[in-house]
Amino acid sequence: MSWRTAVRAIAGGLGVVIAVVFVAAAVGTVLVALGLPPESRAGDPPATDPSTPRPTELVIALKLGDPVLQAGAVTGDGQVILARGLEVELARALAKRLGIPRVRFVYVRPASRLLAAKVRPWNLTIASIRTVPAARTTADLSDPYLVTDQAIVLRRGIGRLASMGELRKLVTCALRGSDGARALAASVRPSHAPLLVASDDRLLEIVRTGACDAALVDSRDVGRFVAGRGTLLGPVLARVPFGGGYVVAVTRGGPIAVDEVDQALARMRADGTLHRLVRAWLGIDPARLRPLS
Repeated sequence: MSWRTAVRAIAGGLGVVIAVVFVAAAVGTVLVALGLPPESRAGDPPATDPSTPRPTELVIALKLGDPVLQAGAVTGDGQVILARGLEVELARALAKRLGIPRVRFVYVRPASRLLAAKVRPWNLTIASIRTVPAARTTADLSDPYLVTDQAIVLRRGIGRLASMGELRKLVTCALRGSDGARALAASVRPSHAPLLVASDDRLLEIVRTGACDAALVDSRDVGRFVAGRGTLLGPVLARVPFGGGYVVAVTRGGPIAVDEVDQALARMRADGTLHRLVRAWLGIDPARLRPLS
């Protein structure tokens, strides 16, 4: 074989190899685009330990007691039937996002066992839990699903508040012993001594009559506080940040990871699901109120 023939043979062989590599890369790209398993796609929850079977039922522990947040009838074995409320609907929406077809609610009494129980035959606890140190020692806590800030209910005649400094100059009020009273002392620090009263009715009266310029009301309760009283009160336009928010407690060692819950909540927040649920049950979505600083 002459040297010219040898060179042509080698070049032809390299061309075949390069073509094969190119085709293989192209096919691989198509397979990546079309054939990835769902759990590998961006934005989906991370895969849990493959040795832990994926549940077909999500068991949620409740404490009940607030008909707006969670209520229902309890059977003899602690199962909750006819469950309703904001946190109940949140649990159902979470299960759907996590790809779990059924939800079962259980009533845990006393409420202290929700986080202190050594054996927890439930996957998640949704019971107005805050990110306090005691909760962190016993469970994995999600990002907040509902703020615990204090909504500002103004009397008639007072316009929009632009800053905490403006609120500080007003006559403020709150329920005695409430988070509103604690937020006044810790965050607002008003120039005038706040009026602290014993009941919602009394709080409404002093705002309605103008004895109080601005009441601090728990954000989860403010919708009920102002419902049907639009002509008696001023607007609810802002909030005082306080308390960090309510979170989901995820049972450690279970089939659901806290990262999965966080990602599901993030998607529910982004697509408006959380806003619609909160608005439907509370009347006002406190997350949409402007935080004062």
